[in-house]
Amino acid sequence: MKKFYVKDCPDHKPVHIWIGESLGMEEKFINKMKPKNPDVLYEFEDTLLDLEKLKEDSEKAFEEYGWYGFLNIFGGKFARSDGYGGLSLVYNKDYRYENIPDNAQTLGYPRSNFPDELFTENFELFEKVMEKRLDKDIWSEAQEFGMHHAFRFLHKHEIIDEKKLNELLAKFPDRKDVGERINLNTYSDTWGFNRWSDPAKYGYLNEIVKRVKRSPVRSRLAQIKNIDTEERKEQANKYLWHRDDTWFYELRINLSLHNENNVYGIEIENYGSKPFVPGNWYVWDTYVTHRPYVNQAMPGKARTNYVLAVNPWFDWIEEEQCWIQNEFYGEKHPADMVIEGDAIEGLKLVQK
Repeated sequence: MKKFYVKDCPDHKPVHIWIGESLGMEEKFINKMKPKNPDVLYEFEDTLLDLEKLKEDSEKAFEEYGWYGFLNIFGGKFARSDGYGGLSLVYNKDYRYENIPDNAQTLGYPRSNFPDELFTENFELFEKVMEKRLDKDIWSEAQEFGMHHAFRFLHKHEIIDEKKLNELLAKFPDRKDVGERINLNTYSDTWGFNRWSDPAKYGYLNEIVKRVKRSPVRSRLAQIKNIDTEERKEQANKYLWHRDDTWFYELRINLSLHNENNVYGIEIENYGSKPFVPGNWYVWDTYVTHRPYVNQAMPGKARTNYVLAVNPWFDWIEEEQCWIQNEFYGEKHPADMVIEGDAIEGLKLVQK
């Protein structure tokens, strides 16, 4: 089994991309490998969970460690949401952003050279970016080459026409205030978040940690709240569409804690939506465009999910600061690993 030492990763690469490219994972597995039990969304009952205790201690964790709103990702402004946030369950001890507390590291970071109002005032542009699967590319292009380059990137891919391009070039001076493109030990470095945080080990939350069989990566205790009006509901649903890493890199297993009146759920592109059942876990390929949805305003109510993410095919060796291929690498699909108990103990697949 090959080892990959973080010290050897170039600064401009997140560790998972560096390792994946080194091994040709996309060509060999990610684009080809299918689960034995093919589905879009998997639901699991938990045979070991004390849901009420987890709910109680999650609220106590917020009281003990605070609640951090998700940071703006549409521009360079450092602004936290009052509607979506929570606590980081993991952290990166070498995180480059010293202004971010350990318990908030997995809750966003401004990372583009776009003007903050570009997408918020022109939402149709964001929709086109998502339709063309360019959301991850556009942030990288803007971060590395600046704002005007990013505008030209949008034009090249027919997100904006030439008139809009010239309008944007004239309206906004070029800038590169986010800095040179560095991804190692930044928010983009998914595998850098591989140490359990203090909130993860608080009270009953630590019982979940004890059941996890793989190395954790970007995980959080996530909460949607303050959806008090129809306007806030529409705003939340509009801007929550996104993509994350593929489950070959970041296997997310999402536990619902609250869902009064079936208000909250998950919606996946070309699949539809499903309300969360409190106490059940959900798995899907998070590289597919998706969003948490809210189907009505809920004044004074919140939705909390325990968002566990693990590295399915590599294990972290703390003493050597390296990742090593495990026995599942190239042999078992991440979805099948959850079904067969190789990611976390105690889950039972809900048969459809």
